[in-house]
Amino acid sequence: MTQDLPATLSATNLTLDGNGPLYAQIKRVLARNVISGHWISGQQIPTEMELVRVFRASRMTVNRALRELVAEGVLTRTRGAGTYVADRKGQSPILEIRAIDRDIRARGHRHDSEIITFDTVAADAPLATRFGLTPGASLCHFVCLHREENVPVQVEDRWVNLAAAPAFAQQDFRDITAAAWLLANAPYSDAQHLIEAIAADNTTAKRLDIAHGAPCLVLHRRTWFHGTPITVAKFTHPGESYQLGGHFAPQHPSDG
Repeated sequence: MTQDLPATLSATNLTLDGNGPLYAQIKRVLARNVISGHWISGQQIPTEMELVRVFRASRMTVNRALRELVAEGVLTRTRGAGTYVADRKGQSPILEIRAIDRDIRARGHRHDSEIITFDTVAADAPLATRFGLTPGASLCHFVCLHREENVPVQVEDRWVNLAAAPAFAQQDFRDITAAAWLLANAPYSDAQHLIEAIAADNTTAKRLDIAHGAPCLVLHRRTWFHGTPITVAKFTHPGESYQLGGHFAPQHPSDG
Protein backbone atom coordinates (compact mmCIF):
# COMPACT_ATOMS: atom_id res chain seq x y z
CA MET A 1 0.00 0.00 0.00
CA THR A 2 2.93 2.39 0.39
CA GLN A 3 3.69 2.75 -3.30
CA ASP A 4 1.57 5.92 -3.52
CA LEU A 5 3.52 7.73 -0.80
CA PRO A 6 6.19 10.35 -1.42
CA ALA A 7 9.67 8.82 -1.76
CA THR A 8 10.71 10.12 1.67
CA LEU A 9 7.97 8.06 3.32
CA SER A 10 8.05 4.97 1.11
CA ALA A 11 9.49 2.79 3.90
CA THR A 12 6.77 3.71 6.40
CA ASN A 13 4.65 0.78 7.58
CA LEU A 14 1.10 1.57 6.54
CA THR A 15 -0.26 -1.97 6.30
CA LEU A 16 -3.80 -2.36 7.61
CA ASP A 17 -4.54 -5.30 9.92
CA GLY A 18 -8.04 -6.02 8.62
CA ASN A 19 -9.65 -5.94 12.09
CA GLY A 20 -12.67 -3.72 12.65
CA PRO A 21 -13.83 -0.49 11.00
CA LEU A 22 -11.51 1.07 8.44
CA TYR A 23 -11.08 4.31 10.43
CA ALA A 24 -9.94 2.28 13.47
CA GLN A 25 -7.45 0.31 11.35
CA ILE A 26 -6.02 3.54 9.96
CA LYS A 27 -5.83 4.99 13.46
CA ARG A 28 -3.88 1.96 14.72
CA VAL A 29 -1.48 2.08 11.77
CA LEU A 30 -0.69 5.75 12.33
CA ALA A 31 -0.27 5.28 16.10
CA ARG A 32 2.00 2.27 15.48
CA ASN A 33 4.38 4.38 13.41
CA VAL A 34 4.67 6.81 16.33
CA ILE A 35 5.28 4.22 19.04
CA SER A 36 7.75 2.26 16.90
CA GLY A 37 9.85 5.37 16.30
CA HIS A 38 9.28 5.47 12.52
CA TRP A 39 7.80 8.91 13.11
CA ILE A 40 9.40 11.09 15.77
CA SER A 41 8.13 14.08 17.73
CA GLY A 42 7.64 17.10 15.47
CA GLN A 43 7.78 15.12 12.22
CA GLN A 44 5.16 15.86 9.60
CA ILE A 45 3.14 12.80 8.57
CA PRO A 46 1.53 12.21 5.14
CA THR A 47 -1.24 14.63 4.24
CA GLU A 48 -4.87 13.70 4.56
CA MET A 49 -5.21 13.35 0.79
CA GLU A 50 -2.08 11.16 0.59
CA LEU A 51 -3.56 8.88 3.23
CA VAL A 52 -6.88 8.79 1.37
CA ARG A 53 -5.01 7.59 -1.71
CA VAL A 54 -2.81 5.08 0.14
CA PHE A 55 -5.63 3.49 2.13
CA ARG A 56 -8.20 3.79 -0.68
CA ALA A 57 -10.54 5.29 1.90
CA SER A 58 -12.91 8.22 1.94
CA ARG A 59 -11.67 11.55 3.19
CA MET A 60 -14.25 11.36 5.99
CA THR A 61 -12.80 8.04 7.19
CA VAL A 62 -9.21 9.30 7.22
CA ASN A 63 -10.25 12.57 8.83
CA ARG A 64 -11.97 10.70 11.67
CA ALA A 65 -8.82 8.68 12.40
CA LEU A 66 -6.69 11.83 12.41
CA ARG A 67 -9.14 13.79 14.56
CA GLU A 68 -9.22 11.06 17.22
CA LEU A 69 -5.42 10.82 17.33
CA VAL A 70 -5.22 14.61 17.71
CA ALA A 71 -7.78 14.49 20.54
CA GLU A 72 -5.71 11.78 22.26
CA GLY A 73 -2.51 13.82 22.02
CA VAL A 74 -0.72 11.54 19.56
CA LEU A 75 -0.78 14.05 16.69
CA THR A 76 -1.16 17.79 16.32
CA ARG A 77 -2.67 19.66 13.39
CA THR A 78 -2.01 23.20 12.22
CA ARG A 79 -4.41 24.71 9.72
CA GLY A 80 -2.62 25.19 6.42
CA ALA A 81 0.60 23.57 7.68
CA GLY A 82 -0.25 19.88 8.06
CA THR A 83 -0.32 17.14 10.67
CA TYR A 84 2.64 16.41 12.94
CA VAL A 85 3.66 13.93 15.62
CA ALA A 86 2.95 15.50 19.01
CA ASP A 87 5.64 16.04 21.62
CA ARG A 88 5.38 12.76 23.46
CA LYS A 89 6.94 14.17 26.63
CA GLY A 90 3.97 16.46 26.98
CA GLN A 91 1.34 13.76 27.05
CA SER A 92 -0.66 13.27 30.24
CA PRO A 93 -1.16 9.58 31.01
CA ILE A 94 -4.54 8.31 32.10
CA LEU A 95 -3.00 6.24 34.91
CA GLU A 96 0.12 7.52 36.65
CA ILE A 97 3.17 5.25 36.42
CA ARG A 98 6.31 6.35 38.22
CA ALA A 99 9.93 5.26 38.05
CA ILE A 100 11.07 3.81 41.38
CA ASP A 101 14.42 5.64 41.38
CA ARG A 102 12.63 8.99 41.25
CA ASP A 103 10.43 8.07 44.21
CA ILE A 104 13.44 6.93 46.22
CA ARG A 105 15.40 10.11 45.47
CA ALA A 106 12.34 12.21 46.28
CA ARG A 107 12.58 10.77 49.79
CA GLY A 108 16.17 11.95 49.96
CA HIS A 109 17.53 8.41 49.74
CA ARG A 110 20.08 6.77 47.46
CA HIS A 111 18.95 4.42 44.69
CA ASP A 112 21.06 1.77 43.03
CA SER A 113 20.20 -1.23 40.88
CA GLU A 114 21.61 -4.48 39.60
CA ILE A 115 20.60 -5.99 36.25
CA ILE A 116 20.01 -9.73 36.59
CA THR A 117 18.66 -10.63 33.13
CA PHE A 118 18.71 -8.68 29.87
CA ASP A 119 17.94 -10.91 26.88
CA THR A 120 16.15 -10.70 23.54
CA VAL A 121 13.97 -13.72 22.80
CA ALA A 122 11.31 -14.92 20.39
CA ALA A 123 7.96 -15.20 22.16
CA ASP A 124 6.72 -18.72 22.74
CA ALA A 125 2.99 -19.42 22.62
CA PRO A 126 2.22 -18.57 26.29
CA LEU A 127 4.18 -15.31 26.15
CA ALA A 128 2.63 -14.34 22.84
CA THR A 129 -0.81 -14.93 24.33
CA ARG A 130 -0.02 -12.69 27.32
CA PHE A 131 0.93 -9.90 24.92
CA GLY A 132 -1.74 -10.53 22.32
CA LEU A 133 0.99 -11.11 19.72
CA THR A 134 1.82 -13.97 17.37
CA PRO A 135 4.39 -16.58 18.47
CA GLY A 136 7.90 -15.62 17.40
CA ALA A 137 7.43 -11.91 18.09
CA SER A 138 10.61 -10.26 19.35
CA LEU A 139 10.57 -9.52 23.09
CA CYS A 140 13.14 -8.29 25.57
CA HIS A 141 13.27 -9.87 29.02
CA PHE A 142 14.63 -7.52 31.67
CA VAL A 143 15.04 -8.43 35.34
CA CYS A 144 16.51 -5.87 37.75
CA LEU A 145 16.95 -5.56 41.53
CA HIS A 146 16.38 -2.07 42.96
CA ARG A 147 17.80 -0.98 46.33
CA GLU A 148 17.06 1.97 48.60
CA GLU A 149 20.00 2.92 50.82
CA ASN A 150 21.50 -0.48 49.91
CA VAL A 151 18.36 -2.35 51.06
CA PRO A 152 16.55 -4.42 48.37
CA VAL A 153 13.06 -3.00 47.81
CA GLN A 154 11.94 -4.27 44.40
CA VAL A 155 12.54 -7.03 41.87
CA GLU A 156 11.47 -5.76 38.46
CA ASP A 157 10.65 -8.57 36.01
CA ARG A 158 9.68 -6.97 32.72
CA TRP A 159 8.95 -8.14 29.18
CA VAL A 160 9.03 -5.47 26.45
CA ASN A 161 7.52 -5.71 22.98
CA LEU A 162 10.40 -4.65 20.73
CA ALA A 163 8.01 -3.76 17.91
CA ALA A 164 6.70 -1.02 20.22
CA ALA A 165 10.05 0.02 21.73
CA PRO A 166 12.81 -1.21 19.39
CA ALA A 167 15.60 0.79 21.04
CA PHE A 168 14.98 -0.75 24.47
CA ALA A 169 17.30 -3.70 23.79
CA GLN A 170 20.21 -1.35 22.96
CA GLN A 171 20.16 0.54 26.29
CA ASP A 172 22.65 -0.19 29.09
CA PHE A 173 20.45 1.23 31.91
CA ARG A 174 23.37 2.34 34.03
CA ASP A 175 22.30 5.99 34.01
CA ILE A 176 18.53 5.53 33.66
CA THR A 177 16.07 2.93 34.87
CA ALA A 178 14.01 0.89 32.43
CA ALA A 179 10.82 2.52 33.74
CA ALA A 180 12.16 6.04 33.27
CA TRP A 181 13.39 5.22 29.76
CA LEU A 182 10.05 3.73 28.75
CA LEU A 183 8.11 6.69 30.14
CA ALA A 184 10.25 9.04 28.03
CA ASN A 185 10.49 6.94 24.87
CA ALA A 186 7.50 4.57 24.72
CA PRO A 187 4.44 6.43 26.04
CA TYR A 188 1.36 4.43 26.96
CA SER A 189 -2.29 5.29 26.48
CA ASP A 190 -3.71 2.45 28.59
CA ALA A 191 -2.44 0.56 31.63
CA GLN A 192 -3.71 -2.26 33.78
CA HIS A 193 -2.63 -2.90 37.38
CA LEU A 194 -3.23 -5.96 39.55
CA ILE A 195 -1.86 -6.25 43.10
CA GLU A 196 -1.51 -9.53 44.97
CA ALA A 197 0.17 -10.86 48.11
CA ILE A 198 2.47 -13.88 47.82
CA ALA A 199 4.95 -15.84 49.92
CA ALA A 200 8.55 -15.47 48.74
CA ASP A 201 10.00 -18.46 46.93
CA ASN A 202 13.70 -19.28 47.21
CA THR A 203 14.78 -17.05 44.31
CA THR A 204 12.72 -14.07 45.44
CA ALA A 205 13.83 -14.45 49.06
CA LYS A 206 17.48 -14.46 48.04
CA ARG A 207 17.10 -11.41 45.81
CA LEU A 208 15.17 -9.36 48.40
CA ASP A 209 17.26 -10.65 51.32
CA ILE A 210 14.21 -11.93 53.19
CA ALA A 211 13.22 -15.30 54.60
CA HIS A 212 11.75 -18.01 52.41
CA GLY A 213 7.97 -17.74 52.70
CA ALA A 214 8.06 -14.11 53.87
CA PRO A 215 5.13 -11.99 52.65
CA CYS A 216 5.61 -9.97 49.45
CA LEU A 217 3.51 -7.44 47.59
CA VAL A 218 3.43 -7.95 43.83
CA LEU A 219 2.27 -5.37 41.31
CA HIS A 220 1.42 -6.78 37.88
CA ARG A 221 1.33 -4.18 35.11
CA ARG A 222 0.43 -4.27 31.42
CA THR A 223 0.65 -1.22 29.14
CA TRP A 224 -0.57 -0.46 25.63
CA PHE A 225 -0.31 2.38 23.15
CA HIS A 226 -3.64 2.57 21.32
CA GLY A 227 -3.96 -1.19 21.08
CA THR A 228 -0.27 -1.97 20.61
CA PRO A 229 1.10 -3.87 23.64
CA ILE A 230 4.25 -2.36 25.15
CA THR A 231 5.08 -4.18 28.39
CA VAL A 232 4.05 -7.02 30.65
CA ALA A 233 5.78 -6.53 34.00
CA LYS A 234 5.85 -7.82 37.57
CA PHE A 235 7.25 -5.80 40.49
CA THR A 236 7.86 -7.74 43.72
CA HIS A 237 8.41 -5.94 47.04
CA PRO A 238 9.11 -7.18 50.58
CA GLY A 239 5.74 -6.98 52.31
CA GLU A 240 7.02 -6.08 55.77
CA SER A 241 8.95 -3.00 54.67
CA TYR A 242 7.12 -1.72 51.62
CA GLN A 243 3.66 -0.46 50.78
CA LEU A 244 1.86 0.44 47.59
CA GLY A 245 -0.46 3.41 47.53
CA GLY A 246 -1.88 6.21 45.47
CA HIS A 247 -4.21 9.17 45.45
CA PHE A 248 -7.07 9.90 43.11
CA ALA A 249 -10.11 12.11 42.86
CA PRO A 250 -13.35 10.98 41.20
CA GLN A 251 -14.37 12.79 38.04
CA HIS A 252 -17.72 13.50 39.70
CA PRO A 253 -17.29 14.24 43.45
CA SER A 254 -20.92 13.37 44.10
CA ASP A 255 -20.38 9.78 42.99
CA GLY A 256 -20.30 7.21 45.81
